[in-house]
Amino acid sequence: MDPKNLKKLIWLVVAIVVYFIIANVPISQDLEPQGQKALALMVVAVIAWVAEILPIAISSLALVFMQVVIGTANAGGAVGNFATPTFLFVLSSFFLANALLGSGLSKRLSLQLSVMSKGSPQRVLFYIMLVASIASMVISDVPVAAAFFPIGLSLIEKNNLALGKSNFAKSLLIGIPFAALIGGVGTPAGSSLNVQALGLLESTTGMSISFAKWAALGIPAALILTVLAWLILVFVYKPEIAKLQGLEDINKELKELGPMSVNEKKWIGVMVLLIIVWLTESVHHLPIPATTTLGAALFFLPGFGFLDWKTQKVGWEVLLLIGSATSLGTTFYQSGAAEWLANLTLGGIQGASPVMALAVVIIFTIVIHLLVPVNPAIVSIMVPTLAAFATTAGINPLMLIVPMAFTVSAAFLLPLDPVPLITYGAGHYTMGDFFKAGWLMSIAWAVVMLILMLILGGPLGMF
Repeated sequence: MDPKNLKKLIWLVVAIVVYFIIANVPISQDLEPQGQKALALMVVAVIAWVAEILPIAISSLALVFMQVVIGTANAGGAVGNFATPTFLFVLSSFFLANALLGSGLSKRLSLQLSVMSKGSPQRVLFYIMLVASIASMVISDVPVAAAFFPIGLSLIEKNNLALGKSNFAKSLLIGIPFAALIGGVGTPAGSSLNVQALGLLESTTGMSISFAKWAALGIPAALILTVLAWLILVFVYKPEIAKLQGLEDINKELKELGPMSVNEKKWIGVMVLLIIVWLTESVHHLPIPATTTLGAALFFLPGFGFLDWKTQKVGWEVLLLIGSATSLGTTFYQSGAAEWLANLTLGGIQGASPVMALAVVIIFTIVIHLLVPVNPAIVSIMVPTLAAFATTAGINPLMLIVPMAFTVSAAFLLPLDPVPLITYGAGHYTMGDFFKAGWLMSIAWAVVMLILMLILGGPLGMF
């Protein structure tokens, strides 16, 4: 048997054994049999996704219906919690990113940034990270990283940088996913994780947070953290080249593009319209997934749009994973398993000061990436758990869930998240290289997020 298949078979056996142990061995009198089964299936889901026993898209679909098999949810409930507005938001985000690429605006931006750098490696890294971060505030992280990855590769190839040996290549290809992850917290539309967290927040607590309130905290956090990430990368991976080569070719290519095209202007117009609609959510009460889907549909309109359905690149794996994680997370909460886990893991901070509670949640969310490197799974576990804990502790759930929802994007320790995996595959940096900059970035994230929550959380009604 192929060693890879043998490894997957072993993990399958492990998952089955783990399920039967957790589901059947008495754990606690406070955990009902339904909750025990939901907990067991959640653990199996994490094992299946991390070990990739099946293709992630297939295992995600199978896990939705495993809830029906083990009796923790009926078919209607399991599928209903899978096909949530979050699912359509993620799909629409891919269309927005495809439209950015199809319009030609992303190419113009990449060339313009290179020219603006005037050959400085540090400056071009900053410009690319800043624009990627800003773009990620309104488009999901994965499409943004995928859009900026070719820009980084082009600069690396033009300067003949050796594979795995160039500090500048490392900083550039680590900087792109860093910026995409950081910018994603800027607004609810910036990451599928944000919308997933908000959806679970509403389904578990009945509470919601507006686009404007999220952005009031998220945009300052994203801008500050982007600058800090750039400083960390320049410090850890000081560029070995003094000046970039190939600027003459880049300048020539930029001039050949000519004035901004009609499609580029259309993309900018639609995005401006969407941002206005998102910011006025409290007036028209149209949820973000609905307005994003309608906005993305404009790019397919006859006579206006320039996208063709047959040529669309959609990350179905990411899409199905988020839907499955949301379904499992909702059942996890409804079964009582989340409340039990909250009391077990967070009981020690009950009655603690806001600073201590916030710090524990933020640090725990960063560290858990080492054990569960699947962000949608972290959201599906943490939101119900924190919601249950906040209810029993008598505190505002937003105080814990919002910083967790932000911090779940802090996948800086290892490149196991879909966002860094986009650039990791190029081979210019190792997992060790990523961690070398990532642990510093994780500390910076925790400090900035804690300070901003303490300063802005109260005025924004999160305490």
